[in-house]
Amino acid sequence: MKVPPTTLNKLHVIALLLLSIFSPRVYAVSSPSSPIVPIPAKNLATVKIQPIPTVYSQAEIDQMTQNTFHPYILRTLIKCESQNTNIARMDSNGLMSYGILQFNGSATWEEYAPRAGVISSTPMKPISAIKVADFMLSVGQIGRWTCARLTGLI
Repeated sequence: MKVPPTTLNKLHVIALLLLSIFSPRVYAVSSPSSPIVPIPAKNLATVKIQPIPTVYSQAEIDQMTQNTFHPYILRTLIKCESQNTNIARMDSNGLMSYGILQFNGSATWEEYAPRAGVISSTPMKPISAIKVADFMLSVGQIGRWTCARLTGLI
């Protein structure tokens, strides 16, 4: 029994439709009779677009930290942790670190931000990060920053 070409084309389209629904890969097809070749691709639903990092001058950092309890320590930590850059990047422990003070992961922020009176903010907002870090320094948490050891603060 010979199958008409239109039936084969319809079956091919159905197969591609099912693959596109149930597979996280992108498929390249050159013609209906060619084999389907998977092409690895990122799942666009999980790709996060990061904002462009903001680099602050030392004068801007000085202004943001001037009314804190620990301006010198904060300025030293910011310079060491992020080189005055507000950025989110992967840390050596496999977790993301966020902001000018490079809060690692989310546990530290979630624990100390409410205690510092910072609600509905993120470590990517420099003034919020400075306020939380200033509070943490006030309650003896300077050891949370590797740069505190690297710069001789502790």
